[in-house]
Parts: sequence; C-alpha cells; structure tokens
Amino acid sequence: MTGQAAGSHDRVLQVARRLFGECGYAAVTIREVAAQAGVSPAMVMKIAGSKEQLYGLATPAEPAPLLADTPIEGLGELLVRRMLERRDQDAAEPWLRAMYLRADAPDQEVALAEFRERFLGRFPHEGEDARHTDQLACLMLGLAAGVRSFRLLGADRASQEAVVREYGELVQRVLDRLTGQTPQHPLPQGDGRGEGTGEARRVGS
Repeated sequence: MTGQAAGSHDRVLQVARRLFGECGYAAVTIREVAAQAGVSPAMVMKIAGSKEQLYGLATPAEPAPLLADTPIEGLGELLVRRMLERRDQDAAEPWLRAMYLRADAPDQEVALAEFRERFLGRFPHEGEDARHTDQLACLMLGLAAGVRSFRLLGADRASQEAVVREYGELVQRVLDRLTGQTPQHPLPQGDGRGEGTGEARRVGS
C-alpha cells in the first residue's frame, strides 16, 4: 500500500468511525463518508467492500464504564470530561446514540422507558424529583448534541478545562439536588455492560 493509499485508508476509517459513533449505522451513507474523507465513493468501497464491512473496520470503541464506587461528589465534572475525551478520540457517544435509537424505535414510549432505566435508573422518575432527573438528562443530551453534532465548544485544552469546570458545575448542581445534597453518596453496583445498564445506573457515562 502506497503512502497516499494508506493515508486515504486511514482517513476513510477515521471519518467512518466518527460518523458511526455520532449518527449510528442506519443514518450513515458511503457517499457521506466519502465526501467528508475527501475521496470518491468508489474509493470507500475499494477500502471496505460494503457499508457493513466498513462498519466492522471502523466500529467506534465503546467507552469504559465508570467504576461502581465512583462518588457523586465531583461526578459532574467527570461526566463532562469523559464526554469531551470521547469526542477528541472519535469514540462512540452513548448519550447521542440514545437519541437516534429512540428516533428509530418502533415504540417511542418503550424506548423512552429503556433510556430512563439504562441512563438514569438510580434516580426517581415520579414526584418532584423526577423533574431534576429530566434536567440531568437534558444537560447531558444537550452537551452530547452540541459537541458532536454541532461541533460547539472547541477542543483546545484551555477552553476544554473551562467547559469541564463550568458545565460540570451545572451537572453537579442537579446531581446534588437528586441526592439530597450528599456529595459523598456512592454510586450503586451496575452490571458493567458498557454504557447501557452498567454505566447507565451509574448516571449515563
């Protein structure tokens, strides 16, 4: 493989990995990968053979789940930092993926219930605190869409640390309301299966 061909190969896989991580398999097209990689659709097909094979070559890495004993104190900044790091690494973004999975689901209410269970399972879904649980979800979903779909909040180190500090504070305020202002309250054990129930019961990702 020549240097130019190797460069095209790596660029196609990098673009595909990002698009699959942001949009999901169904929404990504060979033509879109080619356009963003600066090559022809024929070149993408030469590299991968098919969309299915391209997905296999460029499947975005699943982020490691948080440890089960991660304390609530400081969790706001941790969640924000992990999301920004996933963006920088072109890794899968579970909060963003949750949006398109629900959009494609045949039963929207069932999909919503599954989302609540997987990402917010430890927090109340009834009564006044349910509003705070929804606020937490909105903060994380909004950040995921902003940094991945709209490319907001630049990736330079100084601004990233400011985002972690400032946005993390917003997330932490909601977490503290949900835990009765007990920042040392530990997170419960999860099943460890990626960002779903494993990370999910530990507040998403």
